[in-house]
Amino acid sequence: MHIKTKYILAGTLSLGVLSGCKIPQNIPVQQAQTMPAAYPQHTADTITVAQLKINDFFTDIHLQQLIRAVWDHNLDHRIAAHQLDIAQAYLKARKGALLPAVQAGVRSSGTRYGKYTMEGVGNFDTNLSPNIEDGQRINTTVSPDFWLGLNATWEVDLWGKLAQMKKAAQLRVLSSEQGRALLRSALTTQTAALYYELVTLDIEVDILQENIVLQQKALEVVEVQKEVGRATELAVQQFKAQLLNTEATLFEVKQQIRAAENQLNLLQGRYEGTIARSHSFDVKGLSHLVKLGQPNQLLTYRPDIMSDYYELEATHADAKAIRAAFFPTLQVSAYLGLNSFNPEKVFNPASLIAQLLGGLTAPVFGQHQLRTGFKVAQSQQEIAFLRYQQTVNRAFQEVKTLVSEMDNNQKVLDLKKLETEALSRSVDIANEMYVAAYANYLEIIAVQKSKLAADLDRLRARRNQMQIMIQLYKALGGGWS
Repeated sequence: MHIKTKYILAGTLSLGVLSGCKIPQNIPVQQAQTMPAAYPQHTADTITVAQLKINDFFTDIHLQQLIRAVWDHNLDHRIAAHQLDIAQAYLKARKGALLPAVQAGVRSSGTRYGKYTMEGVGNFDTNLSPNIEDGQRINTTVSPDFWLGLNATWEVDLWGKLAQMKKAAQLRVLSSEQGRALLRSALTTQTAALYYELVTLDIEVDILQENIVLQQKALEVVEVQKEVGRATELAVQQFKAQLLNTEATLFEVKQQIRAAENQLNLLQGRYEGTIARSHSFDVKGLSHLVKLGQPNQLLTYRPDIMSDYYELEATHADAKAIRAAFFPTLQVSAYLGLNSFNPEKVFNPASLIAQLLGGLTAPVFGQHQLRTGFKVAQSQQEIAFLRYQQTVNRAFQEVKTLVSEMDNNQKVLDLKKLETEALSRSVDIANEMYVAAYANYLEIIAVQKSKLAADLDRLRARRNQMQIMIQLYKALGGGWS
């Protein structure tokens, strides 16, 4: 069947008149609030730490290897990879919808028509006709039918409905990729935080063991002084209690080490394994890398913002696709094959058949369903926009908080350094005064406790500064490349 283009256009316009007056309009695309030009109390810069790849930010070789192992073996990361495969499969399906669907088929049948049926009478009458050859005569007992060929159907995308559905699928693939990047960034941050927690705990063990040695010596001194009558049993027990408390704390720290190691093994998807690590960390070496850049760079570097943005764009495409469904649909179908009631004539060129068929359809009485779907799509657009704006706001506030925390923690770190230096001198002075009988044992115990607490506080302040910088690296959009 031959279809002329002018007939198609005429049919499209006439059907469009029936349905076009009721077609709703798309809502305008909303724009997110303009971000500040710079972070509070910081000058805007084009350089941001998010531009650094992981190996450039984390220079510790043991940590680099650990992060790579987590990426390769973490179960959540592997699940995200399969979810991305699913999104890509949907995209391929949407691409295929724009092309004709072609099917190959073979069928055969045998039908016994009744004597008083249209087909039965027609076949009987045909066999009596002098205009047919012997090979064209039909078996009237059982009329066979053999068909071999190709079928094709194609929805012509006149209004871009299928193209918008494809676009939505493409955007959701991009959103899934950014979602996987967000997970990778979180895994990097968690791995680095646990790694430096382990390094901190190792140093804490060294500090405790050093203090245990000092407290053991102090206990030996007071025991000797007790023998010569310069100290009492109460003093001996006080020093012993202090030593026992420090030894108990040491075991608690060792348990924390084991727990952190187990967490890192869990991130790697394994049951056992040792965690190779360094025995120190350099906060100053990392701090010079922390560049804030400009707030609007968060829009292109943070995976969560990019993921929500692509989802927002996908909802726009969804709404356009649903709106296009209000317009008439042009469906083209065709087939080409071999058809015969005589099995010996199936592959005869004279058995070749072909058909081309086109049709226009437009929704008339089912528009309430389309309108409901369109309203849902509009609400989903609104939700996606609000989530996007919410993510942008949260990202900006997160960076602000971490920057403030980093600045204040640095002040804490500077003061803790001065405190430990002062207490170190105090310990030496107290020991000299005790030997010279100018200080009692309670003063010795108090200053030793203060020195140990200050050493641990300073170590934890250094750890906190490292953790803040790691979190800031992630908050600015790094940690996944």
